[in-house]
Amino acid sequence: MDIKRRKEILEKIPKLPDQDKFLLDLQNNNYSMQTIINYARDLAIFGVYLHFNNIEFLKVSKEDISNYKGYLRSGNHLKDLDRIRKEYAISGLDKGLVAGEAARGSVSPQKISKGMNTPSEESKNLDEYLKETDEVYEDDFLTKIYSKVYGSLGILDRPLNSRARSENGLDVRSVNRMLSALRSYLKFRISWDYEIPLPPDAISMVKGEKKIKKVASFEDLVRLIESPMEFEKDEKVALRNRCMLELLFATGMRISELISLDLEQLNVEGKMYITGKGKKERTIFVTPRALGWINKYLKLRLEYAFSDRVKDEQPGIVDSLYHDLGLEKKDKDMKHRETNTENVSEGLNLEVFDSENRKYISLVENYRKNGFLKKFDSPALFIPLSGLRSRKSNARISTNYFQEKIAEYRRRLGIQIPTSAHSLRHGYATYLAQQGASPAALQVLLGHESLDTTTRYVHASEQFAEETVKKNHPLQ
Repeated sequence: MDIKRRKEILEKIPKLPDQDKFLLDLQNNNYSMQTIINYARDLAIFGVYLHFNNIEFLKVSKEDISNYKGYLRSGNHLKDLDRIRKEYAISGLDKGLVAGEAARGSVSPQKISKGMNTPSEESKNLDEYLKETDEVYEDDFLTKIYSKVYGSLGILDRPLNSRARSENGLDVRSVNRMLSALRSYLKFRISWDYEIPLPPDAISMVKGEKKIKKVASFEDLVRLIESPMEFEKDEKVALRNRCMLELLFATGMRISELISLDLEQLNVEGKMYITGKGKKERTIFVTPRALGWINKYLKLRLEYAFSDRVKDEQPGIVDSLYHDLGLEKKDKDMKHRETNTENVSEGLNLEVFDSENRKYISLVENYRKNGFLKKFDSPALFIPLSGLRSRKSNARISTNYFQEKIAEYRRRLGIQIPTSAHSLRHGYATYLAQQGASPAALQVLLGHESLDTTTRYVHASEQFAEETVKKNHPLQ
């Protein structure tokens, strides 16, 4: 299908008035693509609600907003999203609506459902199909946004993500996020002198339960970090996932920041500059233990630099993957193979690298300095090692995949306190504070604008609280 026809179909999908202008304004104000997709997704759901309830936007009342909250809490939005997807997939948008890359935090489509209209060129393999889809949207911002949004919503009755497909609908935080997006859209209309049905402040948030903030014990977090080596059957996946968990807890970075890490950001000192929420840059400091695991993982990563080459033609050292997986140092007389590419500096001698288990990090630093990293299939530090995504250029680990892996490890370990990637960030702050780190330092390390936000991250562990009572209570 040509781009013109695809745009015509996308224009018929339910939207709010001037919604496209709002998204373009976000782009012009340097919001990230992911943030814009999130806004588009949340507003699309409100547009679908108005569409199926025959409500005109400028006639939206407080009662309609109240009913919208119930609509989301009941999960009825999923049924309507399925109806929209089915209707427009039949119209020919199946490439975008089914194969589109899902937004973070939403259901991630994995393959085309049976019963959907697949492309007429059935002889094409799926890799070519997805590549063509990306090329179609590359030069059209809004088409790309909406194709990704509708590729992440509804998923045609297939409960790929149990939380997103919960019979209880969305939780309070998710509902409030969507209401917040609607508020932002109304503020945009005010700033552009457009008419609004009601002021942003008239949209009240849903009251949520105030639960005790919990962080798993330090011992449980360590068990979680080390668990991939026990639970993963594929030793390569085990090594990669272990390295990712080590890095999360070592630095307190967000999962989105971890997924976005590139090889070129690495150095043997462990000091990295990353761009986080709101495009704010900050410095993180990797612990020696985490650097050791990065070094081990890099040995594997360098074997996946080019998808069209066999193992022996990849850059770097390609001896047995787990020969030096332990903490012991390699024998000094071990023979190392240099890549024969002309892009690498002449005379590179891996044997002179430091003896602190960081020689692969040094190798990557060398590749960065001479420009060889730019030739890799993907700049990403953490990449999928199998499946369709592994054969795509610029491939990265999926956020949903890693969150689900963490949840799986926690269940198998029997850790009672719910623990996610963000919990490791909370644990990082909590246990640093417990060791005496100042709130001001933690604010810088976590990348918070407000010290109040940092304070909410620092939860005293139950063990620490119990010890405090035993030590200080006046009536023992």
